[in-house]
Amino acid sequence: MIKVLLLMIAFGVGYLFDLMNIPAGWLLGAMLVGVYYRLMINEISYPNLLFDLSLAVIGVSIGISIKVSMFKEVASYLFPLAVSLVILLVASWILGKVLGRYSNLDAKTALFCCLPAGASVMMALSREYKANMGMVAAFQTVRIMMLVATIPIVAGFMTSYLKTKEVESSGLSKTVEGAAPMWLAAIFYIVLVAVTLVLAKKWRIPIAPFLYSIVLGSVFHAFIQPLPSMPNLGVGLGMAMLGVIIGVRFDRKSLSDIKQIGWTSLWILVSFFILTFVVTYVFYLMTPLDFITSLLAIVPAGAPQMASVAASLDLDGSVVAAMQVIRLLILILFIPMLVPFLVTKGEGTREEAVENR
Repeated sequence: MIKVLLLMIAFGVGYLFDLMNIPAGWLLGAMLVGVYYRLMINEISYPNLLFDLSLAVIGVSIGISIKVSMFKEVASYLFPLAVSLVILLVASWILGKVLGRYSNLDAKTALFCCLPAGASVMMALSREYKANMGMVAAFQTVRIMMLVATIPIVAGFMTSYLKTKEVESSGLSKTVEGAAPMWLAAIFYIVLVAVTLVLAKKWRIPIAPFLYSIVLGSVFHAFIQPLPSMPNLGVGLGMAMLGVIIGVRFDRKSLSDIKQIGWTSLWILVSFFILTFVVTYVFYLMTPLDFITSLLAIVPAGAPQMASVAASLDLDGSVVAAMQVIRLLILILFIPMLVPFLVTKGEGTREEAVENR
């Protein structure tokens, strides 16, 4: 009952934030509820099924907005994306060196704290290379939370001052000719989400529910039955579930672990924030996309989160989702191959070395 009540409160706060026109209000409002409950009241966790459900709902809403022409457009962005990722990885490696030099962390732990490939991937590598997995989890969690909390606000603020080419062409807010009536579309949404969850359980890959739901939604919409855009409350439900799950993962231990590093951790996190805009600017110069869409497509803060933010800002959420997914897959594939050249697997952490002495 407490978990259900917390979800209802998160949904309500997200709804209020959305009414107040706060960028990504559903996501941020629910996330703040989750963080407050975890830090101030008690520990709580949700089953993986709820996380998968939230990704599936967001993915279907984005999938039905995808146009066939988008694939040709996205293909032309691959080289700019590659250049941006190289800059991001080199800069992250340098930040890892700085973190290792000016903190009590060993080189492996410092590197895994700074590589932007997702907390789960970095934790898995930390376990394999015997790094300090708790510190890596804490640092990655804080980094992602910082970007998820700040980028939507920054992007929303910037839309008042910068041109956004995709606002007029976004398919998320348009009515589709020949679309199914809303009552029938609601049934199709539920079926697509259910099929997504079954496929995600059978064939597990990184962010499987998000990927499968986008593919199913786009194929169904393009070749079987056109669907109207998902109602705001439906998308909001998915974003609120995602937000509260992200929020309750942020605990006191994460804060205390980061505090142990001191000012160096703050400097590294601020550098990540600045680095995001530097990499975005490089990507923006090499593509016809506007700066805000480029920012949401490049920022290493999660494909579902940034795609949903794009949709809430009336930007081209399908392009953002595609670029984020490609970015994540490239990092997941290449970082494990690069790590052996950057660290030595047999070396233990500094704490282990002290214990051995």
